[in-house]
Amino acid sequence: MSVETPPILQVQELKKSFAVHRGFLQRKGGSIQAVDGVDLEIQPHQTLGLVGESGCGKSTVARLILRLLPPDSGRIIFEGSEITDLDEQAFKPLRKRIQMIFQDPYSSLNPRMTVAQSIGEGVRMAGIRSKADQRRRIEQLLDMVGMPKASADRYPHEFSGGQRQRVGIARALSVSPRLILCDEPISALDVSIQAQIINLLKDLQQELGLSYLFISHDLNVVSYICDHVCVMYRGQIMEAAPAGALFDSPCHPYTLKLLAAIPGSKTSEKSKSLATDRSSIAATACRFGEQCPDATAACQGQILGLREVAPGHFVRCCLKNEALK
Repeated sequence: MSVETPPILQVQELKKSFAVHRGFLQRKGGSIQAVDGVDLEIQPHQTLGLVGESGCGKSTVARLILRLLPPDSGRIIFEGSEITDLDEQAFKPLRKRIQMIFQDPYSSLNPRMTVAQSIGEGVRMAGIRSKADQRRRIEQLLDMVGMPKASADRYPHEFSGGQRQRVGIARALSVSPRLILCDEPISALDVSIQAQIINLLKDLQQELGLSYLFISHDLNVVSYICDHVCVMYRGQIMEAAPAGALFDSPCHPYTLKLLAAIPGSKTSEKSKSLATDRSSIAATACRFGEQCPDATAACQGQILGLREVAPGHFVRCCLKNEALK
C-alpha cells in the first residue's frame, strides 16, 4: 500500500488586510482585505500555479508565506512544522529553505554589487567559508543557470533582462532551497526570452527536486509549467484543480473569463456572455457576482466556500453548490 507524501507547504485560512488612510492627516478610513481565507497546498517536486488579475492578492500571499508580511490570521505549515507565528530569529534558518524569485530582475539586484558579491551572500549563509570554495560554488551556480563564469565580476547593468533574471535564480539557489516562490518571474522579460527562463526553471526542478509556487497572469505559461492551479479573485481562491482538469473543464465563470482572454481559446464563445450589463445583476455574496452572467437571486446572501465538484477539483460558486445538492 502506497503512503501519501505530505505537502511541502500548506496554507490554511490565510488572511491579511491593509489599512486605508485618507486626507491630509492620513487618518485611517477603513481597510482592504487583500487575502481572505486562502487555502493551498504544494506537493514536493511539483509546481502550484496561482493566477488572477493584478491586485487580486497573489503577491501578498507569497510575501505572507516568506514572512515579509505578518498575517492577520491563518496557518502556514512548511515541511510539517507551523511557521506562522515564528519571530524573525526563529524563522531565519528557514529562509535558506524558502527563497523567492522576483518580478523585476533589475530592482531585485543591488546595482553596486557584482554578481559574485550578490550570489556570495547566499553561499556564505550556506556555510561555505573558504574564499576559493565560495568562488567555485558561485561559478557552479552561474553554470547551472546558463551564465559564463566571467559574469561573476560584472555588475547588473551590464546584462540584459533575461541574464539578470538568471542571476536572480542563481542567487535563490545559492542556499540550496526546497521551495521557491516565483513572483511573475518572466512578466518583465521579452517574449523571446520567457520560454528560455521557463525551461530553465523546469530543468532545475527536475535536477534539484525543487517545489515552486508560480505566480502569474499568463495562463499559457501556467498550463505549461504547473501541475496544479489556483485561480484567485479579490483575495479568495475561486477555483483549484489539477492543471489538466482546470484547462479542459473550467467551472467558475471567472476562470472562463481568464481563459477567454487567450487568443484562439476554445472557451471564448462560452464566455461571450460575460459582457452582460452589470446593472441588470443583483448584488450577491460572491465576489464575482457583479460580473457573473449567471448570477441569480439564489446567489444572494450565501456564505461561499470551496466545494469539490470532481476529484481534486474545487470551485467557489453557489450555483455549483446548488447543482451538487
